[in-house]
Amino acid sequence: MVAMDPLQQLLPYIRVAHHYRFPSERNRSESTRIGYCYALHLVDEGKGSITASGRTHQLKKGDLAFIPPRLLHSFYSNPDHPMATYNIYCELWSDAPIATPHHLVWDEADFDDRLLAVERHGTPLDRLSLINPLQHRSAMTDLLAHAVNQHQQQAAYAEQIANSLLKAIMLELLQAGMDTLVPDYRMNPIMERIDKEASAGSRYDEWLAGSGLRKTQFHERFKQATGLSPKAYWTKAVMKQAAAALWESNRTVTGIAEDLGYSSIHHFSKQFTAYYGVSPTEFRKRKR
Repeated sequence: MVAMDPLQQLLPYIRVAHHYRFPSERNRSESTRIGYCYALHLVDEGKGSITASGRTHQLKKGDLAFIPPRLLHSFYSNPDHPMATYNIYCELWSDAPIATPHHLVWDEADFDDRLLAVERHGTPLDRLSLINPLQHRSAMTDLLAHAVNQHQQQAAYAEQIANSLLKAIMLELLQAGMDTLVPDYRMNPIMERIDKEASAGSRYDEWLAGSGLRKTQFHERFKQATGLSPKAYWTKAVMKQAAAALWESNRTVTGIAEDLGYSSIHHFSKQFTAYYGVSPTEFRKRKR
């Protein structure tokens, strides 16, 4: 008889999900956190650290912390580069999830065992590290951010979509741990430059020169590291900045297009609509 893969019984259910900016002024008073359920923390901005099991691990953009229930831990934000994270608190094994928003306590004396998520040991999840670098896996980081955003929606199928996305994330996280292919370190500064200077336009020749590789090699190594071509990665960086500006500022669509280096609002709107499936104006309306 063939044994069932334990991951076939994985039943993710999100209790709480949000984007959170850690206030660095709380570092001095930061006390130990104790979670009732599994937690995923993806660093979206800034830097910081996490202390758990007597060790301190540095965190930077693209790092994912995977924390099982009952693990004592503390977060600290870099004062000069405050840390912001996408957070998912979830159950993974229960077919009857606990209907509660309570996901952690600060004092061990307050811990209520009745709110503890079901745990299973002896599964591939035991092999997951506390810190999982995802800087070269942009599709996964986008997926996690999307799961958080879906969980916060009031749409008919938003909860089911978020939970399904979480299962995909967990499976891909395990798959990533099995992947022994090491990305080319020379791609890191190029990726950082594209993210930082996206609005300055596509500078393929400069990226290529900075890699020190031939064109074919550069294209192959970049796609290996990011899953995207250099041009597609740049487009994605521009679109992410556009989305953030539409959500977080009151700039007009024309002003945002100009900020991002577009000479024509029509070109910007066409590219934005092709990427997100809705116009910039409709995108802003849906978010608000």
